[in-house]
Order: sequence, then C-alpha cells, then structure tokens
Amino acid sequence: MEHKKIKELISCYLDGELETEQRRTFEAHIQDCQDCRRELEGMKKFEEVMGMLKLKKPQKEVWEDYWSSVYNRLERRIGWVLLSLGGAILLFFGLYKLVEGLIMDASLPFVLKFGILVFLAGIAVLFVSLFKEQLFVRKRERYKEVQK
Repeated sequence: MEHKKIKELISCYLDGELETEQRRTFEAHIQDCQDCRRELEGMKKFEEVMGMLKLKKPQKEVWEDYWSSVYNRLERRIGWVLLSLGGAILLFFGLYKLVEGLIMDASLPFVLKFGILVFLAGIAVLFVSLFKEQLFVRKRERYKEVQK
C-alpha cells in the first residue's frame, strides 16, 4: 500500500474500522516504516489525551438565561409579525377606501383619477418587490449565524 494511503488509514486503524486484509497490510507497513509508526504513536497519544478531557456542564443559571433569551427572541418575533400584519391590513384597507372614494367621486376628472390610481399601483408594486427581495435575501444569507 502507498505511504500516503497508510497515513490516511491511521484513524481508521485506531477506531477498528479496517477490514482484515487492510489491517494486515497496515500493520506490516507500520513495522517497516518509522515515519508512519511515529504518526501512529502520536495519534494514539492524541486520542488518549482527548479521551481524558471532560466537557464542563453549564450551571443551572446559564441554562435558565439561555431559555429566557430564546423565549424573549421568539416573543419579539411574534410581536413584530403581528404588528406588521396588522399594519399591512390597515394600510390595504385604507388604500381600498381611498381608491373607492376616488372612483365614486364624480367631481374629479378622469385623468386625475387615473393618475392617482397608477401612482398607488406603482407604490404597491414597489412594496411587494421590496418585501420579496427581503425574504429572498433572508433565506439565502450566508453569514446570518455570524455574530458581530
């Protein structure tokens, strides 16, 4: 087996994941190659040290702060969604009443009515376009998990 391939198999050997033939070839190479043997010994020592490490369990207060933070963020998001939804409903209802009033008002010339309606349609199209772009960017933001 190639020298480079043997080095790639060191962790598999230590984890007992090599098939019988691969293991025999690996062990034969290790007997002959001092460089690979040193690498194997270094990896064994590394695994031994890593095995002795224990993860520190967070204190109860840390967990309570974490869950409180999650709850607060969730609560704020729901609040913003409801506020935005209510604002959009009021805005669209107001625009509907404005358009209805323009159409029903016989004293306004047709050109003025048409101009106002086209203006309002343009604002609506821009608003929808901006909303869609923000959703698109939010879904595909690559660095949203990076904290400043």
